[in-house]
Amino acid sequence: MRIVIFTQSSWSLPSIQKLVQNDQVVGIVVPNKEVPDREILVEISKNLDLEVYSWDGKEDKEILKWFDHVRADRGLSFGFSYKIPNKIFESFRFGVLNVHFGELPKYAGAAPLFWAMKNGERFVTITYHQIDENWDAGKKVLEFDVPVFPGEPIGLLASRLATLAANEIEKALLQIELKTGEIIPANSKNDSRPEEKDLLIDWKNQTADQVEFLVNAANPHYGGAITNFRESQVRILEVSPADVNVTGIFSPGSIVYADATYGVFVLCSDFKYLRINILQIEGTIISGTKMAALGIKAFEKFI
Repeated sequence: MRIVIFTQSSWSLPSIQKLVQNDQVVGIVVPNKEVPDREILVEISKNLDLEVYSWDGKEDKEILKWFDHVRADRGLSFGFSYKIPNKIFESFRFGVLNVHFGELPKYAGAAPLFWAMKNGERFVTITYHQIDENWDAGKKVLEFDVPVFPGEPIGLLASRLATLAANEIEKALLQIELKTGEIIPANSKNDSRPEEKDLLIDWKNQTADQVEFLVNAANPHYGGAITNFRESQVRILEVSPADVNVTGIFSPGSIVYADATYGVFVLCSDFKYLRINILQIEGTIISGTKMAALGIKAFEKFI
């Protein structure tokens, strides 16, 4: 195999390292725009003595010449934001394999892991498929389910998925040579990247589980789930279910108990409680216990 890898995500690194060990990678394609992981990908690629091509996502003769130069016979797309045009993926003898952290076509789109976690999925599917002209569609090559651990934030889950995906990457790349597999239809309702409104906690309507799902889905890549407290925006990064014995009349979002030893506890719409473990307020990341020590009191409210 002579593989070109299209990526802008550090989630691809375990797969890159796995394939490089077997001398199967001939080059890396990264976007020619600033994205969070671009610099580290370029640096690691150079340390691995891999050619790096900076691409604007357009069909052009230069990148096709580069594919010929490195004599690539297949591509691997892993966390890449540009849609690869027909002329590009058809230039490879065995096409381009995409690695997608989500069941297809259900979780087609740019942020499948976020939506799966926000929806409280107990398993996330790693899907390998040979791409076609549509987003997150084509010929399914391989898939398997990975359990989501209770309380696991998206950052830790993504790291696990990246390692597990690397374990099967060679098998999936070989499978595309067989030219068989179930066709994944295009999903006309591809989910986009979450916007601020998707990160807002709705204390009146979301259950304790739903709030926890959102918090875990938003940490760290989206900066945490958003709420307001004392007329300031707060981002909650970690919560945990709690049993609380309190007296008083509280509405959802209310702090029912707070002290510097046990922390801050909030009532949700289903009359269950969450302990606020870590949050960010006014640019500072603090613990719930620290927040309580600073004077947060019962009957105050997140809105």
